[in-house]
Amino acid sequence: MPPLIDMLLPQFDRELETTRRLLDVVPAADLAWGPGGKARTAAELMTHLVEIPAWTCGIMDEDGWDLADLPDPAAVTSVAAGLERFDAGAAAGRRALAGRPDGDLIADWELRRGGQALFSLPRIAMVQVLVLNHLVHHRGQLSVYLRMRDVRVPPIYGPTADDREPAAEPRR
Repeated sequence: MPPLIDMLLPQFDRELETTRRLLDVVPAADLAWGPGGKARTAAELMTHLVEIPAWTCGIMDEDGWDLADLPDPAAVTSVAAGLERFDAGAAAGRRALAGRPDGDLIADWELRRGGQALFSLPRIAMVQVLVLNHLVHHRGQLSVYLRMRDVRVPPIYGPTADDREPAAEPRR
């Protein structure tokens, strides 16, 4: 069986590359826009998305986090600044993962709030849950924002509606 990292890194790279493509098409003029209600603005959503890849470092280099101790991230003020932060976090996260032996990946990591344990999983599962799944979830929200603003959505897991050829005329 290959090392666990050889299975995780390709997925990590692919999900981050796909997310970056989506972040790259956010219109700068729409950062203050949000769909309303309790939803975040595009800038708030982008701020959250660009922070997620860097969490990989804390998962791999620490035994856990207490959410009460984490500082609020600096708000994204431009698409370019968001992409720069995303790229830096993605590169740091990848470096934190690359070459890790299975023993590092199966060691437990704990998420706490105010000293109370929320859950504990092996690091490889935490990267999957807190980084990759979390990134995919919020990337889905961003794709809806883009649709609502009539922005072309780039391919995610294959062609989007924007990539399809017009439907052929029905046969009569």
